[in-house]
Amino acid sequence: MGREFKGIFFDLDGTLVDIHGPLYIAARNALDDLGHKPLTREGYHQALARDDVWLGVPEHQRPDYLKLAFAYFITELDRTERLEVLPHVQETLAELKRRGYVTAIVTSRPGDSRRLVEKLAMVGLAAYFDQVVTQSTSSIRALDKTESLKHAAARASILPQACMYVGDEPRDIMAATSAGYGAAIAVATGPASYRHLETHPQHRPDYVMHSIAELVGLLDRLRDERP
Repeated sequence: MGREFKGIFFDLDGTLVDIHGPLYIAARNALDDLGHKPLTREGYHQALARDDVWLGVPEHQRPDYLKLAFAYFITELDRTERLEVLPHVQETLAELKRRGYVTAIVTSRPGDSRRLVEKLAMVGLAAYFDQVVTQSTSSIRALDKTESLKHAAARASILPQACMYVGDEPRDIMAATSAGYGAAIAVATGPASYRHLETHPQHRPDYVMHSIAELVGLLDRLRDERP
């Protein structure tokens, strides 16, 4: 007997929509505030290619860098009116709904979820989601989505073990595991590389995908797996 899931829940930024533009601006501004040498776009992409997600920030400055970068990132997201949907997202979501899965977005973005639903509607994604969950705080606490994932499962009347969470960062995997989800899936379309996700020492996903296009096939394989 394979593994059946009822709820497929998603992170948003880096998972369903591209965020490298806002991420670069946020990182550049945060590094400027900390007195680092200016970050170029090329330098940003080279650092990510080396799996240097901290962009050379020394350990003692990382808490300050994270707070600054997150604040700048949220500001950039607010300013970005139109979401840039990643390849294969629309057809994957359409297939999940056709198959009857309950779907949700659980994001670290703060603010009114209705505003985010409007942005999703502008790019044709809103209709694919049964719920959209944002965070009530814009502080760094918003980065831990454990409680939001628990609430999303409860609101859908699905046991956490029957839910799958798909995200693009190790902290997404951490939250899904802490929330008791049946599977934590990583997709390498955000700042973390496939290798970084696959070999993370603490928060290792059940599966890593190069693209969201692989999700439906993965669900089929899990369903058909023999114990």
